[in-house]
Amino acid sequence: MFIKRSLYLLILTLILSVSTAFAQVDEPVPCPGGPDDPGWTPDGCYLPLDTWVYALVIAAVIFGAYKLHQKQKALTV
Repeated sequence: MFIKRSLYLLILTLILSVSTAFAQVDEPVPCPGGPDDPGWTPDGCYLPLDTWVYALVIAAVIFGAYKLHQKQKALTV
């Protein structure tokens, strides 16, 4: 039981640290490339969250809902 809880806590910590590391910054960073590149702005680029971070959060929510459903089903049987 302790090992399972510790593993869940470790996974949650990893997910939270990854999601905060790739969070959008307040200040723009210099854009790579030059004025001829599409999407280039002279005042910098904002870094949005990557698509895989959204997929990871959605997968975590689905997994959590599935586990809660399993637990509820086991209690009623």
